[in-house]
Amino acid sequence: MEPDAGNIALFCDLAGTLAAMDESRQLPIDARGNIAIRLLPNVRETLLPIRDHLIFVVTNQAGVKRGRFSLAQVEAAIADLDRQLDGILTGWMICPHDDADRCACRKPKGGMIAELAATHGVDLAGSTMVGDQEIDAMAATAGGVGRFVYAAEFFGWK
Repeated sequence: MEPDAGNIALFCDLAGTLAAMDESRQLPIDARGNIAIRLLPNVRETLLPIRDHLIFVVTNQAGVKRGRFSLAQVEAAIADLDRQLDGILTGWMICPHDDADRCACRKPKGGMIAELAATHGVDLAGSTMVGDQEIDAMAATAGGVGRFVYAAEFFGWK
């Protein structure tokens, strides 16, 4: 089925935006070596009412390349996040590279956003991205997203 052109979407960063980070600003690892996803305040309450919109996660995870965890573990963690959000995520993309790779997908480049938008017929100019860092804002601009909002404002953190 051909995706409808003109769908507006919400693109979200993962760590520090939707899920808590550890003291080293990375996704936390539990005692069994799995990524432990813990939703940040107001994430669920803010996203559930817009569940009928396209909602994507775009995340840099250089820990894959560095051997901290596997791509399968990151996929499982995002699937767990989606379960905690009652299955509202439309999709996600993970960049497993680090800056030295100079890939098109790693934020601040817009590759992940552009690929998801093309696949799902997203109207980027009418869409929004939420993130916790300047690199997320830069990725939104590079990907053609019309509006960027910092996570603290979007989720109402003090």
